[in-house]
Amino acid sequence: MIRRVNEEEREKEEYVRMRKTLWPHASDSEHRQDIEHTTKGIPFYKNEWKWQVFVIERPNRSLGGFIELSLYPELPFVDSKPVAYIEGWYVDVDLQRQGFGRKLVHAGKGWALEQGCLEIASDVECDNVGSQEAHMSLGFRESHRSNEEVYYNKYIEKRGHYDQSWNHQTWEYSVE
Repeated sequence: MIRRVNEEEREKEEYVRMRKTLWPHASDSEHRQDIEHTTKGIPFYKNEWKWQVFVIERPNRSLGGFIELSLYPELPFVDSKPVAYIEGWYVDVDLQRQGFGRKLVHAGKGWALEQGCLEIASDVECDNVGSQEAHMSLGFRESHRSNEEVYYNKYIEKRGHYDQSWNHQTWEYSVE
Protein backbone atom coordinates (compact mmCIF):
# COMPACT_ATOMS: atom_id res chain seq x y z
CA MET A 1 0.00 0.00 0.00
CA ILE A 2 1.01 3.63 -0.41
CA ARG A 3 0.91 5.65 2.81
CA ARG A 4 2.60 8.50 4.63
CA VAL A 5 5.94 7.68 6.20
CA ASN A 6 6.03 7.27 9.98
CA GLU A 7 8.81 7.76 12.50
CA GLU A 8 9.35 4.19 13.74
CA GLU A 9 13.03 3.32 14.05
CA ARG A 10 12.60 0.19 11.90
CA GLU A 11 11.02 2.28 9.20
CA LYS A 12 13.78 4.89 9.38
CA GLU A 13 16.36 2.15 8.71
CA GLU A 14 14.43 1.06 5.60
CA TYR A 15 14.16 4.68 4.52
CA VAL A 16 17.94 5.17 4.95
CA ARG A 17 18.55 2.03 2.84
CA MET A 18 16.44 3.36 -0.02
CA ARG A 19 17.90 6.89 0.15
CA LYS A 20 21.43 5.43 0.07
CA THR A 21 20.53 3.57 -3.11
CA LEU A 22 19.11 6.72 -4.73
CA TRP A 23 21.78 9.11 -3.42
CA PRO A 24 24.93 7.03 -2.68
CA HIS A 25 27.15 10.14 -2.41
CA ALA A 26 25.52 11.20 0.91
CA SER A 27 26.65 9.76 4.24
CA ASP A 28 24.40 7.81 6.61
CA SER A 29 24.36 10.78 8.99
CA GLU A 30 23.30 13.14 6.19
CA HIS A 31 20.49 10.75 5.24
CA ARG A 32 19.36 10.47 8.87
CA GLN A 33 19.36 14.25 9.27
CA ASP A 34 17.38 14.71 6.05
CA ILE A 35 14.92 12.02 7.15
CA GLU A 36 14.46 13.76 10.48
CA HIS A 37 13.47 16.91 8.62
CA THR A 38 11.31 15.32 5.92
CA THR A 39 9.33 13.07 8.28
CA LYS A 40 8.51 16.07 10.44
CA GLY A 41 7.82 18.33 7.45
CA ILE A 42 10.59 20.73 8.47
CA PRO A 43 12.10 22.89 5.68
CA PHE A 44 15.86 22.50 5.24
CA TYR A 45 16.54 23.89 1.79
CA LYS A 46 16.47 27.58 1.00
CA ASN A 47 12.82 28.56 0.64
CA GLU A 48 10.48 25.57 0.69
CA TRP A 49 7.48 25.77 3.01
CA LYS A 50 7.07 22.15 4.03
CA TRP A 51 7.63 18.48 3.17
CA GLN A 52 5.62 15.29 2.78
CA VAL A 53 6.85 11.73 2.27
CA PHE A 54 4.88 8.73 1.03
CA VAL A 55 6.19 5.16 1.06
CA ILE A 56 5.36 1.80 -0.47
CA GLU A 57 4.64 -0.70 2.29
CA ARG A 58 5.06 -4.33 1.27
CA PRO A 59 2.79 -7.09 2.64
CA ASN A 60 5.57 -8.05 5.14
CA ARG A 61 5.55 -4.39 6.36
CA SER A 62 9.00 -3.61 4.92
CA LEU A 63 9.31 -0.64 2.59
CA GLY A 64 9.80 -0.79 -1.16
CA GLY A 65 9.91 2.82 -2.29
CA PHE A 66 9.28 6.46 -1.45
CA ILE A 67 8.50 9.86 -2.83
CA GLU A 68 9.67 13.03 -1.09
CA LEU A 69 7.78 16.20 -1.91
CA SER A 70 8.30 19.79 -0.93
CA LEU A 71 6.08 22.81 -1.29
CA TYR A 72 7.54 26.04 -2.66
CA PRO A 73 5.89 29.45 -2.83
CA GLU A 74 7.01 29.67 -6.47
CA LEU A 75 9.57 28.36 -8.94
CA PRO A 76 10.88 30.25 -11.98
CA PHE A 77 9.92 27.56 -14.51
CA VAL A 78 6.37 26.94 -13.26
CA ASP A 79 3.37 29.13 -14.11
CA SER A 80 1.28 28.68 -10.95
CA LYS A 81 1.86 29.33 -7.24
CA PRO A 82 2.43 27.50 -4.93
CA VAL A 83 4.09 24.47 -6.50
CA ALA A 84 4.75 20.95 -5.26
CA TYR A 85 8.17 19.55 -6.09
CA ILE A 86 9.32 15.95 -6.25
CA GLU A 87 12.67 16.04 -4.45
CA GLY A 88 13.18 12.28 -4.52
CA TRP A 89 11.38 9.31 -6.08
CA TYR A 90 12.59 5.75 -5.61
CA VAL A 91 11.19 2.23 -6.13
CA ASP A 92 13.10 -0.97 -5.29
CA VAL A 93 14.18 -2.88 -8.41
CA ASP A 94 11.88 -5.86 -7.72
CA LEU A 95 8.84 -3.53 -7.64
CA GLN A 96 9.70 -1.44 -10.70
CA ARG A 97 7.47 -1.55 -13.80
CA GLN A 98 4.48 -2.66 -11.73
CA GLY A 99 2.80 0.73 -11.29
CA PHE A 100 4.20 1.55 -7.85
CA GLY A 101 6.09 4.61 -9.06
CA ARG A 102 2.89 5.89 -10.65
CA LYS A 103 1.01 5.32 -7.37
CA LEU A 104 3.64 7.26 -5.43
CA VAL A 105 3.34 10.20 -7.83
CA HIS A 106 -0.46 9.94 -7.62
CA ALA A 107 -0.23 10.20 -3.82
CA GLY A 108 2.02 13.23 -4.25
CA LYS A 109 -0.48 14.82 -6.62
CA GLY A 110 -3.24 14.31 -4.04
CA TRP A 111 -1.14 16.05 -1.40
CA ALA A 112 -0.28 18.84 -3.86
CA LEU A 113 -3.97 19.43 -4.57
CA GLU A 114 -4.64 19.70 -0.84
CA GLN A 115 -1.92 22.37 -0.67
CA GLY A 116 -3.64 24.39 -3.39
CA CYS A 117 -1.17 23.50 -6.16
CA LEU A 118 -2.09 23.41 -9.82
CA GLU A 119 1.29 22.00 -10.90
CA ILE A 120 3.89 19.55 -9.72
CA ALA A 121 7.54 19.83 -10.76
CA SER A 122 10.63 17.65 -10.59
CA ASP A 123 14.19 17.30 -11.78
CA VAL A 124 16.31 14.38 -12.96
CA GLU A 125 20.04 14.05 -13.46
CA CYS A 126 20.90 14.21 -17.17
CA ASP A 127 22.42 10.73 -17.19
CA ASN A 128 19.40 9.08 -15.50
CA VAL A 129 17.54 8.08 -18.64
CA GLY A 130 15.25 5.63 -16.81
CA SER A 131 13.91 8.33 -14.54
CA GLN A 132 13.48 10.70 -17.48
CA GLU A 133 11.40 8.05 -19.25
CA ALA A 134 9.35 7.48 -16.08
CA HIS A 135 8.57 11.20 -15.84
CA MET A 136 7.56 11.40 -19.49
CA SER A 137 5.35 8.30 -19.18
CA LEU A 138 3.41 10.05 -16.40
CA GLY A 139 2.77 13.13 -18.51
CA PHE A 140 5.50 15.42 -17.21
CA ARG A 141 6.84 17.79 -19.83
CA GLU A 142 10.42 18.93 -20.02
CA SER A 143 10.72 22.54 -18.96
CA HIS A 144 14.44 23.09 -19.46
CA ARG A 145 17.90 21.58 -18.98
CA SER A 146 21.06 22.59 -17.21
CA ASN A 147 24.45 20.91 -17.58
CA GLU A 148 23.50 18.47 -14.83
CA GLU A 149 19.70 18.20 -14.67
CA VAL A 150 16.51 18.03 -16.69
CA TYR A 151 13.57 19.94 -15.16
CA TYR A 152 9.97 18.82 -15.56
CA ASN A 153 6.53 20.08 -14.68
CA LYS A 154 2.99 18.82 -15.02
CA TYR A 155 -0.42 20.35 -14.49
CA ILE A 156 -2.46 18.42 -11.95
CA GLU A 157 -5.75 17.33 -13.41
CA LYS A 158 -8.94 17.14 -11.40
CA ARG A 159 -11.05 14.63 -13.27
CA GLY A 160 -13.79 12.39 -11.94
CA HIS A 161 -11.84 9.18 -12.34
CA TYR A 162 -8.84 10.75 -10.60
CA ASP A 163 -10.89 11.79 -7.57
CA GLN A 164 -12.66 8.43 -7.38
CA SER A 165 -9.43 6.42 -7.39
CA TRP A 166 -7.94 8.34 -4.48
CA ASN A 167 -8.94 7.82 -0.87
CA HIS A 168 -8.33 11.25 0.65
CA GLN A 169 -9.12 10.17 4.19
CA THR A 170 -6.65 7.32 4.62
CA TRP A 171 -4.00 8.19 2.01
CA GLU A 172 -3.79 4.51 1.13
CA TYR A 173 -3.83 2.48 -2.04
CA SER A 174 -4.31 -1.24 -2.26
CA VAL A 175 -1.32 -2.75 -4.02
CA GLU A 176 -3.16 -5.87 -5.16
